[in-house]
Amino acid sequence: MNGRVIALDIGERRIGVAACDPLRITVRPVGVVQAAPRERALAELQRIARDEEAVLIIVGLPLTLRGEEGLQARRVLEFVESLRGVVDVPIELRDERYTSAEAERIIAERGGKRKKRKVGEVDEIAATLILQDYLNEHQFRRVRSVEDGWDAM
Repeated sequence: MNGRVIALDIGERRIGVAACDPLRITVRPVGVVQAAPRERALAELQRIARDEEAVLIIVGLPLTLRGEEGLQARRVLEFVESLRGVVDVPIELRDERYTSAEAERIIAERGGKRKKRKVGEVDEIAATLILQDYLNEHQFRRVRSVEDGWDAM
């Protein structure tokens, strides 16, 4: 299935947004949306989904290290319910336990200093990581299903 997918890294203050191209090959950061007030954030995400012609939204779910839903995960789930009321595309949740730490590592490797970093940079990168992980997994599944089909011949 083709079509653009957008990913969201929902935090208390900011929401990082990333999108892929319609063929789902490249991922790029789209920007950051302020999480409050919620109505404005929902309207902005609705606009982004429309402008990007999204066919799917992936939302990072911040599970605890034990894989359980903590307070932050419950906040994200509540936000997702509100988002479902304003967008017409399916929304899937995806475990994103380590994306912020990975985003911090990527910025540090690029020589980015914490004080000079642009506001929301971690959020944008985390969203791109969530989306890239999703696309990689689905590409692997497609390759495996093709290989399995060839093996059956």
